[in-house]
Amino acid sequence: MRKWALEKKVPNLLSGLYLHVVFLLGSVPLSHSDRTPEELAAIRNCSKQDGNGRNYDYMEGGDVRIRQLFSRTQWFLTIDDNGSINGTQDPTNCYSILEIRTVSEGGILAIKGVKSQFYISMNRTGALQAKRSYSESCNFKEVFLENYFNAYSSAKWTKQNGKGMFIALSQKGRPLRGRKTRKENFHSHFIPLKCREEEKRVE
Repeated sequence: MRKWALEKKVPNLLSGLYLHVVFLLGSVPLSHSDRTPEELAAIRNCSKQDGNGRNYDYMEGGDVRIRQLFSRTQWFLTIDDNGSINGTQDPTNCYSILEIRTVSEGGILAIKGVKSQFYISMNRTGALQAKRSYSESCNFKEVFLENYFNAYSSAKWTKQNGKGMFIALSQKGRPLRGRKTRKENFHSHFIPLKCREEEKRVE
């Protein structure tokens, strides 16, 4: 009986996994081959150091990744020169290029705009803010979800019930206050996309 039940469940599980992979491949540009030459050129230009000679090595040590965070709501997370945090559907938007650096064990990391040089932080009420200088409020915990997406919760602040507050974008590309977010909510789900071949640091 157990063998029959297992044989019945396995095809269903494989079918569900196949459909999920098809969804991911169909809706998200996962590699360089999915981008046009114009998009790749814009991304490479955005990722190079600017005329002031900044090299973006803002903290010593730690793993560094250059990524775009693509929300399950179909927006790329951006932080511009004015410190505004929003979403864009333009994959070549320079402000969507982010430097993600591990700052401590347990998946604690800091997220910084490569072009704007602002850190993403969260305050006590769960509002996303831009910070010029790194502080504890800029720390986020990277959570790997079962649906192949990631979630990013404030490492410093939690809700009154002790649950995490997450970076999230609405279906209109607007940041949601952390107190209204949950790990299970699709607004909080992101895929880190590679935006250039050299991932370790910006030249």
